[in-house]
This record gives sequence, C-alpha cells and structure tokens, in this order.
Amino acid sequence: MTESLSGSAAETDVRHRVPIIAALMVLSTIAGAAAWISPAQSTPEYLSQFNQKYGTQGTKLDSCMTCHTSPSGGKENVNPYGTDFAKNNHDLGAVEGLDSDGDGFTNIDEIKANTFPGDPNDNPKAKPAPKPAPSSTTTTGAPFPFSLLPKFQPGK
Repeated sequence: MTESLSGSAAETDVRHRVPIIAALMVLSTIAGAAAWISPAQSTPEYLSQFNQKYGTQGTKLDSCMTCHTSPSGGKENVNPYGTDFAKNNHDLGAVEGLDSDGDGFTNIDEIKANTFPGDPNDNPKAKPAPKPAPSSTTTTGAPFPFSLLPKFQPGK
C-alpha cells in the first residue's frame, strides 16, 4: 500500500511539472531563435531620418527601396546607396555628394529630383518631362466653358 501511495504522489508531481517544463522549453526556443537570427541593418529610424532631412515623407522615396533592392528590405538586398550609407556610419550628409549608382547624378541631386539614388535606371534624366504650361490662346474673361457662352445683355 505504501508503494501505491508514493507512486500516486510521484504521478501528481510529474503532472504539475510537465506544463512548467513545456513552457520553459517554448520560451528557450524563442529566445534561442531570436539570438540566432541577426537583426537587419536597416531600421525604420533611418527612413524617418531620411524623410525628415529631405522632406520626402509621402513620396516614393519614403520606402525601403531607397536603400534596398526589395520592398521587404534585408541586408542581402542592399542597393549601392544603402551600401554607401552603411559604409559611412549611416551619415546621410556623408553620402550626398557621392554617385552611388554610377548614373552620373549625385545622390543629393537624385533625392531632390525624387529619384532613387541607388537605382541607375531611375535618375533625373529618366524622369518624364513636366507637363507644358497651358497655352495663351484661350479667351480672356470667364474660365472655360463660360467664355464660350453668349454674353448676357439685360433688356434684349
């Protein structure tokens, strides 16, 4: 009888430990995976700094594609501008005068033209020409289509 009581106590003790051991294993697996996976070099802070310095928030340059070849980013997908930015200790000013993508335009000129400084196929020369200003052949007076209406003359 003594053996069955101690066996029962041992089973109860094991039943209480199993969930605790399982939880510890899950936590250690997550912690190990987090330590094993290296964090990406790029951070949203760099994009925020870029947007603040150059006023590019809401433009096409307000994206990971400014420094990466893929919208998902990742250190294996860094474009030439991102490479230069990293080599220069993430100093935006230090890479302004460079032509990272080798297209003949400095990075700052490309940024001002809202083109990607790391993509040689996207540069100020490749941008579509601005729309021409409206011609001066329109009639003066009320804007179209009212200028085409006969003038109202009271009493006639």
